[in-house]
Amino acid sequence: MTTVLQNKNQIKKIFLLVFSISFIIFLFTSDGHRFTMDEYMAEEMALRMVTMETHPDYVEGESKIFFNLPIHNPHNLGPICSNGITCFAGSVFYSITQAPFIAINHHFSIITDDTLVFSTNDFADAHYVFWRNSENVDLVFMELFYGPFLSAVTVGVFFLICLEQKFTCKNSIILSFLFAFSTIIWAYSNTSLNTVPAGLFLLLGYLFFKKFFRFKQNRFLLLSSASLGFAFLIRTDVILFIIPMWLFIFGTILKRNSKIHSLFFYSIPLIFSYFTHKFIPSLRFLPSEDTGSVMGGELTAFTFGSSLSHILTSSFGLLFAPGVGLFVFSPILLTMFFSFPDFFKKCKYECLLLASFLGMTLFFHADLRDWHGLVAWSSRYLVLVVPFLLLPLGASLEKRNKKLMFVIILTLGFLGVIFNLSYVVQDVSWFVWSTPGSHTGLFGLGVPAYGQFNLWINDIVIWTFQYSQLTHSISLMFEGLQHDIYLLHLFGPVIYFSILLTSIIFGIYLFWRIKSILEKQD
Repeated sequence: MTTVLQNKNQIKKIFLLVFSISFIIFLFTSDGHRFTMDEYMAEEMALRMVTMETHPDYVEGESKIFFNLPIHNPHNLGPICSNGITCFAGSVFYSITQAPFIAINHHFSIITDDTLVFSTNDFADAHYVFWRNSENVDLVFMELFYGPFLSAVTVGVFFLICLEQKFTCKNSIILSFLFAFSTIIWAYSNTSLNTVPAGLFLLLGYLFFKKFFRFKQNRFLLLSSASLGFAFLIRTDVILFIIPMWLFIFGTILKRNSKIHSLFFYSIPLIFSYFTHKFIPSLRFLPSEDTGSVMGGELTAFTFGSSLSHILTSSFGLLFAPGVGLFVFSPILLTMFFSFPDFFKKCKYECLLLASFLGMTLFFHADLRDWHGLVAWSSRYLVLVVPFLLLPLGASLEKRNKKLMFVIILTLGFLGVIFNLSYVVQDVSWFVWSTPGSHTGLFGLGVPAYGQFNLWINDIVIWTFQYSQLTHSISLMFEGLQHDIYLLHLFGPVIYFSILLTSIIFGIYLFWRIKSILEKQD
């Protein structure tokens, strides 16, 4: 009993170390601002939840979604809002996850208008400086901490999942840091996109899912289902993970001749989440026939609307295209071509489950017109599947030649770190892409001919290395860097690097303190 408690205490300590180191690095590379309209709409709703004040432009009985964006086409779209707090595109539950971070700064004024004022000495573009200085400080605080904190917790949960797979503690730590810094998770920790909270609750649901099969206790199924249900309320394509897991449980019940009541423990919270998802719009909008089209994103059917050639081309692009491909931006995931066979020999059915996550996510999003998800970093629609592609690498680490694996991991992992750095140290969306409609940056390649108005992404940005955002980001990082790290601007290089390096070195020292335990487990 004492040994079990000691092991649990050691796991808690390692979990906190993995979380702390990830959080520190994520935080110290955070930019403290949004870059997409998706983030803007969600944080505006969260801000209204905290202040309980409507937007100044909101008009009761008239305003619709996008009422506060005069340049948006079409403007003031959809049904009339029933209240000004939630009159924004996006999930209410997504904004709820942001509200606590906004509330902290709103009530305690940790960051104020005078905390950091940018000038043209920081960024050469005066328009960019004006925009950064005009940002709401409560939203700056949220952007600074939200992504890093939730992403660091996600890395910690991934570490616990690795342990549930019976990987050694040492290999679990290696996998966790590969997940944190050599995949696109690091880049997305620099955002407040809904993939950040959805990814956390998805992994949390999978962790409890694994615990159910180890302990055979239905309470873990309830926790798993509740986590997955909340992830679904944030981002509806989580259903692409929920359905295969339901089928996995059903298949296990048939195989073992178990009681089917376990399936109800998994299903009931999910059904509740679905009906909540259907009911919430009636509280946000007045009755209208186009409410469903406004909310968007609901997975009403799994029928393909595009040709087979489009789906296959898009699927290939999501994985291998120079401008967005997941394997290009996260080279460490190329290991799946040998790690999945290794994992299959260890856990056949679970390997098929993980493969189904990739297959369903890939083909569903490949059917979209804007399958590339630009101007996000890499394949934004595949972010949720990243941990499940890396997880099987643990089987290869324990089975294959350690020296060879070390060379492969070091090489691919290092490339991933460099690629991520090229994104987190600068504002790629502004200085690489520029602004829609301008004749500069990668957006300039998609400016329509005179007399046309439809903006688009030029295919060469997706399919060539010459015009890939990755190539241009790396080039700009080495040749014309205008760093976009909030704390580096705030503290200056001496204090910034002193705190960062001291924290990392101290974390490494703590890992060294527990190396004897890791060696015993190996």
